[in-house]
Amino acid sequence: MRVVALVPAAGAGRRMGAGKPKAFLPLNGQPLIVHTLRKFEECPSVDEILPLVPEGEVLDCTDWVHRSGFQKIPRVLAGGPERQDSVFIGLQAISGTCDFVLIHDGARPFVTTSLIEEILVAAKRYSAVAAALPVGDTLKEVSEDRRILRTVDRRRFWLMQTPQCFRYDLIFKAHRNAREEKFIGTDDAALVERIGVQVTVITGSPLNIKITTPEDLLVAEALLKHLEQ
Repeated sequence: MRVVALVPAAGAGRRMGAGKPKAFLPLNGQPLIVHTLRKFEECPSVDEILPLVPEGEVLDCTDWVHRSGFQKIPRVLAGGPERQDSVFIGLQAISGTCDFVLIHDGARPFVTTSLIEEILVAAKRYSAVAAALPVGDTLKEVSEDRRILRTVDRRRFWLMQTPQCFRYDLIFKAHRNAREEKFIGTDDAALVERIGVQVTVITGSPLNIKITTPEDLLVAEALLKHLEQ
């Protein structure tokens, strides 16, 4: 079984307000994406990793790949204008046989190898799997003028994370269909859902945060120091 991990990280990171892509902001002396890529490099079940970054960052990312000693990254790819475009570029770039594709946000550096392995085990059984967390807080439906309309039963609601893992033929079909119909989804699972395939959820990790704002980066720095103690 051959497994390829796609790591889209071509977003501009406008909410970060740092003037550069968020995946290349420093985290403990290295670009944030390097920490993310290392988790897939260390996972025994992952055969190949394809990072997708802004075109202007391809050379810099390639340099970091070499300096970090990564062996599973044959090349760094330029991503597209949207995350969905980047993933489709990655799917098209996969060469040779591929059974399963892992897709993981480059700005989620605290994914664990155990979660990656768990996702892969589940994908062998269900074909389409995503990490997520059950909603823990009280959930309200609110009107446009911010008035509470009702309290929603939170037991059936989950917050999606990555990694998400799919059979290669399945996720390629879902992305191709979305492009043909000009549909933009908020995650890859949404594209698979709309072609009538059920996606199974497994429990992710509260530490598997996505770095989006300057506050998130401060949390990430503190969390990294704690985990390295």
